[in-house]
Amino acid sequence: MDYLLGIDNGNTVSKAALFDLEGNEIAVASAGADTFYPRPGWTERSMESLWTSTAEAVRTVIEKAGIKPHEIAGIGNTGHGNGLYLLDKSGQPVRNGIQSLDIRAAGILDERVRRGILDRAFPYILQEFWPGQPNALLPWLKYNEPESYARIGHILLCKDYVKYLLTGEITTDYTDISGTCLLDNPNRRYSRDLLEWYDIPEVYDALPKLTESFEVIGKVTRAAAEKTGLAEGTPVVGGLYDVDAGALGSGVIAPGTLCIIAGTWSINEVLIEKPVENRALAMVHVAMMPGRWMVLEGSATSMANLEWFVNTLCGEEKQEARERGVSVYEICSEMVDSLSPGSTDIIFHPFLFGSNVQATARAGFYGIAGWHTKAHLLRALYEGVVYGHMSHINKLRILGPLQTARLTGGGSRSAVWTQIFADALNMVMEVPDGVEVSAKGAAMSAGIGVGVYRDHAEAVAKAVRIIRRQEPIAENTPHYLARYEAYQQLLNVMQKPWDSLSRLSQ
Repeated sequence: MDYLLGIDNGNTVSKAALFDLEGNEIAVASAGADTFYPRPGWTERSMESLWTSTAEAVRTVIEKAGIKPHEIAGIGNTGHGNGLYLLDKSGQPVRNGIQSLDIRAAGILDERVRRGILDRAFPYILQEFWPGQPNALLPWLKYNEPESYARIGHILLCKDYVKYLLTGEITTDYTDISGTCLLDNPNRRYSRDLLEWYDIPEVYDALPKLTESFEVIGKVTRAAAEKTGLAEGTPVVGGLYDVDAGALGSGVIAPGTLCIIAGTWSINEVLIEKPVENRALAMVHVAMMPGRWMVLEGSATSMANLEWFVNTLCGEEKQEARERGVSVYEICSEMVDSLSPGSTDIIFHPFLFGSNVQATARAGFYGIAGWHTKAHLLRALYEGVVYGHMSHINKLRILGPLQTARLTGGGSRSAVWTQIFADALNMVMEVPDGVEVSAKGAAMSAGIGVGVYRDHAEAVAKAVRIIRRQEPIAENTPHYLARYEAYQQLLNVMQKPWDSLSRLSQ
C-alpha cells in the first residue's frame, strides 16, 4: 500500500488530499458544503450536505490520482474546531449542524462570565469562552430548542461526524475536544463539574469516547465504501483539530518552534511540555503528540482581509492576471514589492471579520494622503496583517525564546509577505512543501496509526520538507517596529470610537 488520505472539512469546503509515503501531494479535490444563515448571527449547514460533499471530494481525488482504492493504507481527517453536530440515539442528525462562526449564544456567555463561571472553570479548560463552542451552544439549545435538546444522543464535532459516517464509530480525539471547554484539559478527561456549571449535566453520557489522534478507531464500512469509492476495511484514525493538523503537516513537533498559519484566520501556536494556566493566553489545549500541549493565539485577522481587498478594489488587477495567466494575488505581491520597507506611513487594522482587541473593533486605513496609490494601501494591508499576527506572537514569547517559525497558509506563498513576517518578527521563516498542509497532517496521523511511520518524529522526517527559508533583514526591522508601535497606539485611541460606531448600527 502506497498512499495516505487526508480529509479536511472547513466551514465552507470539504477537501480530500492524497499523499505518498514521502509526503508528496499526489492529488487534491474539493467540494462545497452548504452554509446558510437562518437568522443574524446564526451559521448552520446541512449535515447531509457535509457528508455528500466529503464523499464527492474523496471519490474525485481517487479518480484524479488514478490509483486503486485498496492502495490507500489509512485515512485521517481534520475539521474546523467547535460548532456542534448532534445525533439522536439511533445515530440520525437531530438538527442542522451549527458551525464555529455562530454567535447566537453570546448572551449566555456574557451572563456566565458575570456570574464568575469562567473564573471557576478556567483551571480546567485553560481558555476563554467564545460563542461558537459547545459549552455555549448546548445551553442555548436547552433554553431555546428544548425538543432538539431532549433528542440528543451523541455530541460530535465536525470531523467526528464525518468519521462516524466512514466507520460507524462514535469517537472524538483529545485535540479537538480540548478546544471546546468540555474537557478537563490538564487531566485529559471529561468533568461533571464543568457540565454542572454550564447547566447541561444531562449530556454527560452523550459525550463521545476519547481517543488519540493517531489511534485506529475503526474501518471504512461497506456503505461508506459505496458512497466514497474507498475500499471497505480501510483503517481510519481518530483525527485531529485543524490547528494541530496544520502544525503537524508543517513539521512543528518540538517545543519552541512557532507555527504560523496565515490563512483566513491568524493562527499562531507553539508546543509546550506541561500545561500552563495563564489568562493572558487565548487557549491551551491537548496537542497531537502524547505528553504535549498546544498554546494557541488566533483571530480572524489574516488573509481574509486581502481577499476582501481583491474582490472589492482590484478589478484591473484581476483583468491583468487573466491576460498574463497568473494569480491576482501574485500581482498584489508584485505591487507590494515595488515599494521598499518604510516607504508608506499608512497603518491598517485587519479587523474586517473580527478582532482579538474588542468585539466592536473595525478595520481601517489610517494616514492616507493624496499621493498614496493602491500599492501603498496593499503594503499597509500586508503589514497590518503581520502586526495582527505579531500581537498574538508577542504573548507566546512569555513561554520562552522563539527563534524559528514555520509559515503556512496563503500568506506563505508570497515571498514578499514572508519577508515582512521575518523582518517584523526578527525571526527565520521556514515554508514547508505542499498546499493542503492540514490534510497532510491528518494523513500523517493515519500513517502513524497504521505503522507506516514509527512516531511523529519519523513522520516529519520522512514527509515534511522545507522549500524556502527566509532570514530577517536587519535594517528593515526598525521600520516595522516603529509602525507596529503606531498600530498599537491607534488601537488604544480607537476603542471608544469603535463602540460609538457599533451603537450607530444598532
